[in-house]
Amino acid sequence: MASRQSSWLIDYLFFVVALNRGVRRVVDYNNGYFNPFSTISLTPIIVGGLAVVVVLLELNRRGHELGHRTANVLYLYGGAVAFAFVIGFINAKLGAVYALGDYIAPIGLMGYGSLWAADSKTIDRWCHTFAASVLVVAVYGIWQFYTIPPWDGFWLMASGMDGYMGIPEPTKMTLFSTMNERGPAAMYLCCGAILLMLRPGTLGLLRWPAAVAILFAMLLTYSRTTVIFAGLAVALFPLLNRGSGLLPVAGLSLLVLVAGPSIMARMPGQASARVETIGAIQDDGSFKGRIMLLGVALRGAIAEPLGRGIGADGMASRVQQASNAVVADSTGYVKTLATYGWIGFFVIVTVLYRLWRSSSDLVTWELDDRNVRIFRAWFIAGMVALFSGNWLVGASFFWVLAGYCLGKMDQEDKSEQLAVGSKQWEDGRWEIGSNQTSVDSY
Repeated sequence: MASRQSSWLIDYLFFVVALNRGVRRVVDYNNGYFNPFSTISLTPIIVGGLAVVVVLLELNRRGHELGHRTANVLYLYGGAVAFAFVIGFINAKLGAVYALGDYIAPIGLMGYGSLWAADSKTIDRWCHTFAASVLVVAVYGIWQFYTIPPWDGFWLMASGMDGYMGIPEPTKMTLFSTMNERGPAAMYLCCGAILLMLRPGTLGLLRWPAAVAILFAMLLTYSRTTVIFAGLAVALFPLLNRGSGLLPVAGLSLLVLVAGPSIMARMPGQASARVETIGAIQDDGSFKGRIMLLGVALRGAIAEPLGRGIGADGMASRVQQASNAVVADSTGYVKTLATYGWIGFFVIVTVLYRLWRSSSDLVTWELDDRNVRIFRAWFIAGMVALFSGNWLVGASFFWVLAGYCLGKMDQEDKSEQLAVGSKQWEDGRWEIGSNQTSVDSY
């Protein structure tokens, strides 16, 4: 698929990201031992890397199809990642290689989103595929929560994640589905819920049943960040898009207000208790911890202005067994600053600004496009959610929509240039014709 630049590579990538860890656990269970560095975990890196290679080859091809806005954003983001990789390789050695896939995935997704921005059928298919992959994660996760498959219980104990995610008994373990833990599972489910709630037609008749199943699974992860993320995205959608979708959003909000308390009271496990703490989040220990981490990160950034690089935190740092390379923190802004340093952080902010500017220009030009509208709501809600989780890394559908907006802007730029060129040609021909007439008359 990559060798043919097939758009189906993106469909395949979403299912690889969604299912690879679950497949790995089944393999480990059947083998009878837990392999913390299973090569199966590298499959998203491989597939995402192939998508990046396709985009880079396109960028280096003379007369490539990517417009200047897309190319500039890809070069900016790619430069920041390359710099962070060098720093990370110095600090974490092979850990930087292990974690690189999460950081280069946006390059491939943005590039593909831009290349196929003019093909509405392909964009629609990607939306259906992504939503279907999220639905699979949700359905398996609900089954996991109520039954605890033996391979999941085996992995929970062998990896030392018991306690943090509960004990391997029905309804006493948080849902993490086919992901490596509950945080990534919650964020993947949240992204699917946002797409289904804001994009009519996605999954056809299964749209709302799928959305309900996904939201239910998301609540069973006990993640408050994703509840805020999804709620903000829906609430901001009409505000950021000149009232578009106001009635459906108002109806959905009214339904949540009326039926929400009753539904939450019947939720199993600790889902209800976790959601209730959102109202007093300022008193929560986790919230206070993140506030403290912001101060620690700023002091660390002053001491290490170039950042710690890619692979200096989380699972990737364990590959090299370098304890001095671990950053124990889950705050998105802090992680971005710690990874990229001040220069890289400024570059990433510039990239995000350009993405937002592209979507704003498209709205200003009154381009009626639901994908652009969803991106804008996702963007602003995501900036709030970034205070908690670093959802910017990895194969998120957000980057497909970002590339789509860039591609649409490049199309508008080309159309404007063609229109100006055509007018100049017409004006030039008229002037020549006028002069010729004058000469003949003379």
